[in-house]
Amino acid sequence: MGENILFSLGDFQVSMALFLEIIASVLTFLCILFAVKEKIWTFPIGMISTTMYFFVFFMQRVYSSMTLQIMFFAFNAYGLYKWTHPGKKDLAKPDNTLAVTVFTPQSRILLVAIIAILTLALGYVMSNLHDWLPSLFPEEAKYVYVDTAILSASLVAQYLMAIKKLENWAIWFLVDIVSAPFYFITVGWATGILYSVFIFTAVMGWMEWRKAKG
Repeated sequence: MGENILFSLGDFQVSMALFLEIIASVLTFLCILFAVKEKIWTFPIGMISTTMYFFVFFMQRVYSSMTLQIMFFAFNAYGLYKWTHPGKKDLAKPDNTLAVTVFTPQSRILLVAIIAILTLALGYVMSNLHDWLPSLFPEEAKYVYVDTAILSASLVAQYLMAIKKLENWAIWFLVDIVSAPFYFITVGWATGILYSVFIFTAVMGWMEWRKAKG
């Protein structure tokens, strides 16, 4: 998990990467719980946790997931605005906050195509970063196409959450099933456990938002 040891608890050593990972995991869990309940606090907390995860993934050379945190930060900022400032064409609740809506079947097919194209394109980029920018990425990225598949689907899911589309939870469910074992292997136990729990929160989110949809 990293070379820099912050402190030890008996024989258990806590590195900087592990310390950041644990805090980021807790904050991300709170972020998802707020999202399930349609609470605006999901976004500022998400902005903090994604900043911390950026450094965790950089330390582990999981560059696609590292890049994902930049986009997550941006989508959290957008979601913070969008949920409280629905446009004229958006469905709003009586309190003038954004309401949950769903896509058409044709739009859902388009989402799958977008995720597939992003995975292939980003996979090519990430697999060559160590050649193109050796000073920033001195080592070759690991598990490139699994990592970029997670990145691509997560980007789409986070954007759909920002615009309050029910389908975001279905995509998160699939992302979490893949991410849980992947992060156990590549990042650490805290993130692996977190994404295992997210499988169930994605189901909760789907059920809660389906009841609330306009």
